[in-house]
Amino acid sequence: MEEGKQIRLLEKLPYDFHYRYECEVDGQTFAYRHKLVDWKIGALYRNVQRKHGDNWEAAFRAKLEQDLPSKDLMFLLGTIHRFPHQWLLISVIYPPKPPAENPNQAGLF
Repeated sequence: MEEGKQIRLLEKLPYDFHYRYECEVDGQTFAYRHKLVDWKIGALYRNVQRKHGDNWEAAFRAKLEQDLPSKDLMFLLGTIHRFPHQWLLISVIYPPKPPAENPNQAGLF
């Protein structure tokens, strides 16, 4: 290793975070709970914990429960080799919601 360079170990998060949501399929509602493994969730936790200390949870929940659902929230799910039947939330994608209707653009369908 070069002099002056240090290897930083990845810090394990002290909590597991999960998202609960419901989907309607053919008139039936299904409830799901998936563990979040997205690096952005870890970064959010570290940022709010650093900024708010022991009161980090309110800011964390505000982002996940209020801010993100106001956007066009999408989940990218995947599995890992050791647990092929356990689906994980690999990424949370949240572009801004498109406008309700644009009279200048025709629909695709």
